[in-house]
Amino acid sequence: MNAPRFATRWLTRAVAGVAAALAGLPVLAQTSVTPANEWQFEFIPYLWLAGIRSDLKLGPLPGSTVSVSSSSVLGALDFGAMGTLEARKGAWGGLLDVQYVKLGVDRQLAGGLLGGYNVKFEQTIATLAGFYRVLEAPVAVDVLGGVRYVDAKTRIDIAPSLRGFGRQIEDSAGAADGIVGVRTIVPVGDKWSLLGYLDVGDGGSTSSWQAIAGASYQYSPTTSLKFGYRYLSYRRDNGLLDKVAMGGFYFGAGFRF
Repeated sequence: MNAPRFATRWLTRAVAGVAAALAGLPVLAQTSVTPANEWQFEFIPYLWLAGIRSDLKLGPLPGSTVSVSSSSVLGALDFGAMGTLEARKGAWGGLLDVQYVKLGVDRQLAGGLLGGYNVKFEQTIATLAGFYRVLEAPVAVDVLGGVRYVDAKTRIDIAPSLRGFGRQIEDSAGAADGIVGVRTIVPVGDKWSLLGYLDVGDGGSTSSWQAIAGASYQYSPTTSLKFGYRYLSYRRDNGLLDKVAMGGFYFGAGFRF
């Protein structure tokens, strides 16, 4: 069993263990959820300044790693759009998180003696999940399950300045992982709350996991400010793009309606 697959299964068992432990809480705690007669919605547009590290398989050529730090991601970003829509009624709810990024990165080979390569990276990640609130107070705990879809398009122009020696490699693939996870919300005073989130996914030829640590400030009854750190990693068993790791700070606002 390879290390990434073993780690994914271990994390899956860990999340399942947390869910099982929460399910074993006393019935009084399980039924402390305040019932609601109407659906509640929250839309959260955000900016995730995620540094990206990608491992590429270049066929007969040596493999390569392309990195973009969090501090320079805006310079490499051609376009990006990110947002989350969450709905909840009583203990039940669901969320849809979608992000799209398009990056361009230039690198040199042998200090520029052999030219270099240009990497165009386009990625869409969509997570759709349902959740159930197993504990409401004093700490809110949700267990969730769903699917994460990753569509990645990569184009590499190798040594484009060397006529007759240049090469172009393209790859486009989409993959879906089933995910399980847990989310914890800890109130701190009247306006602040802390967030902890973990999910793991597996799709046969792909595996992924995601962790979030953040905070929220309730600016008004319908508006909140959110920020924190988010990390997402996924791996594919085949294709040009072997592994992608994204981590960095995010900033956003929540609007309830």
